[in-house]
Amino acid sequence: MLASQILAAILLLGACHALFSALGRLFPCNPDHPVFVSRSIGLDLGYAALGMLYAGAGPAIAAVLTRPPFGAPGAGPAGRWLAAMPLAAQVALLLTATDFCQYWLHRAFHGRRLWRFHAVHHSAREVNWTTTFRTHPVNDLAAGAALAVLARLAGFSETSLLFAAPIFFASGVVTHANLGWSFGPLRFVLASPVFHRWHHSLGGDARERNFAPMFPVWDLMFGTFHMPRAHRPVRFGAEGVPGDLIGQLIYPLRRDAGPIAAHAEGSRD
Repeated sequence: MLASQILAAILLLGACHALFSALGRLFPCNPDHPVFVSRSIGLDLGYAALGMLYAGAGPAIAAVLTRPPFGAPGAGPAGRWLAAMPLAAQVALLLTATDFCQYWLHRAFHGRRLWRFHAVHHSAREVNWTTTFRTHPVNDLAAGAALAVLARLAGFSETSLLFAAPIFFASGVVTHANLGWSFGPLRFVLASPVFHRWHHSLGGDARERNFAPMFPVWDLMFGTFHMPRAHRPVRFGAEGVPGDLIGQLIYPLRRDAGPIAAHAEGSRD
């Protein structure tokens, strides 16, 4: 079972590498960045491997926290209403509700208390499709478990969660890919690679914009949308974060995180 999961993951990563390397050659947002092998691909794939080790932790935490006496999945009229919905409608509603929650969780991780964990994700100086894996386990588990708890308590079916998972994955790798796609008139509807690259930018206060993972409507509603037509972000990264996996894992626990703390002082709390 484990061997087949590892093989499936390797095949998926290989397919993504071939696809985004080809697209990045044809439609790059930052042509000066490596196309086929970024300088940090080893680090990013290390995070992908690490994520596989604790992949079941979030759902397990959610399962415990949604059992009595903590809660009861789908209890009440809302749960019965969701259970009666067609699967496609459930998935659409789940994607929308989850994206709304992720918007606010994302903003919370840009606050002073949580930024050091999230800074690991922003440390990539060459944002590419593999950057989506570069997430500190605390950041990953806190967001994943919280969203899973909310989804189970609301009454979304396990089937709808299974169908939504690959959509979340596809959205993450596409928005982080080095592609100059802004989606034109759809830029206000779907998060594009250019939209999310501004969020990773070091220029001005762009890093405090474009928090929505999939639907920019939340940024439009809450005043954090940023996507100038005539410009593209060119500088990325988070100063002070180590460049190795172990260093990044322990970085948020260190007391000498001066450069990152300077950014956090000016961010939302």
